[in-house]
Amino acid sequence: MRTGIILAGGRASRFGENKLAADLDGTSLLEATMTAVAAVTDGIVVAGPGLPTGFRAGETPVALIRDVDPFAGPLAALANVLGGADADPAHVAIVVGGDMPRLVPAVLRSMLDQLAQARGIEAVLLGRLPPSAGADDGQAPRRAVLPVAVRVDAALRAATSALDSGHRSLQALVDRMAHAELPPPTWLPFDPEANTLLDVDTTADLERIRRHDLR
Repeated sequence: MRTGIILAGGRASRFGENKLAADLDGTSLLEATMTAVAAVTDGIVVAGPGLPTGFRAGETPVALIRDVDPFAGPLAALANVLGGADADPAHVAIVVGGDMPRLVPAVLRSMLDQLAQARGIEAVLLGRLPPSAGADDGQAPRRAVLPVAVRVDAALRAATSALDSGHRSLQALVDRMAHAELPPPTWLPFDPEANTLLDVDTTADLERIRRHDLR
């Protein structure tokens, strides 16, 4: 079974309004994210305060799980979802943010495929991009934590351990899991502009995406 988990809570304080309802090409950020995730999963769970009114993900069922504490952070929200999931060892999930409207389904599918085939691996992330030719320091960007493909049972153990230790970040989850990276040469052919890594934190981010000025 393949589940999509969309983390759609938080204050969005840097955006200044209901970020996930913001319009992009005639749809909301959350709806665009859900559409991409629905293309590669058997079901979607949205962790947050609500679902878009009237949204349909084709034949993919969509469920809402409200956060126990709306502002406890993404790790607590994820643990809440994982705690109610099927603990079958074959159950895998792709975890994304609700503010990632340019996810490319083929990239998400490749992550899930690698996880399903790799023995001893509990999570798969996208590998770091090479340094930008125009970067001042020539350094590769920090590896993104989302999207991440996880084995549900292992992710629940890791999330519980991280929270019990006082951590609230998704990096703490990944640090507690045996993880691998999907190398850029594997996923960039599906997504040459690396749109799958884009998220929207500010109105300026959204305007850049609208202008297709992604770099």
